[in-house]
Amino acid sequence: MKRIAGLLLILFALSLVPAFAASEAELKAAYESAVKLAAAAPQDYALNWKAAQAARKYGDYLVTEEITGWKDTARLAAKEGMKYGEIAFKLNPTGIEGWYWYGLCVGTYSDCVSIVKAIAEGLKGKTQMGFENAYKFDKMYDNGGPILSLGRFWQVLPGIAGQDRKKAEQLFDEYIALFGKNADANSNAWYYRGQLYKDTGRTAQARADLEKAAAMGSKDAKKLLAELK
Repeated sequence: MKRIAGLLLILFALSLVPAFAASEAELKAAYESAVKLAAAAPQDYALNWKAAQAARKYGDYLVTEEITGWKDTARLAAKEGMKYGEIAFKLNPTGIEGWYWYGLCVGTYSDCVSIVKAIAEGLKGKTQMGFENAYKFDKMYDNGGPILSLGRFWQVLPGIAGQDRKKAEQLFDEYIALFGKNADANSNAWYYRGQLYKDTGRTAQARADLEKAAAMGSKDAKKLLAELK
């Protein structure tokens, strides 16, 4: 009973980490703990998707903050996350979490090695399937994360691999329609759409979206704004 109680306490603590973690050390500790739990329970769906989630959050922090050596460290974390995410979606094919966090880990992996390399390694199909399934099962999950993730997927694919800006724009519009007025709306929705507007020659609309995202704290939007003429 003590062992079970201890495990429950660990899981409860891990569930709180994403909301409160503010440092690399905290995210790394959460990631390492989640991976250990998942490795010891290969048939446990929740522990495996939580390991993928923790890997994504840790890796994404390294990428976003450009921590020294981030490409290697985040790549390894993302690969671990992909492994546990795949275990999860195979254990429960109708569960959103395995698919969703697997897809996001591939995104972090692509940030480290390039989208072209990730595609060459055969990851496009599983990523698309992951985000499409996440969208189908619960697009409102993680504050609309499946909507944004699927939109970004179609936006950043190289043209030769099937880029579809029309689908991407529709998904960004959907996210903004559903979550745009929420206090915790994701600034990436406006950043992604602003980038898409810029790439398709709609400068005024791009500026409006990028200014919105920048005002919400998006560093990437601020950088892109400086490139607009």
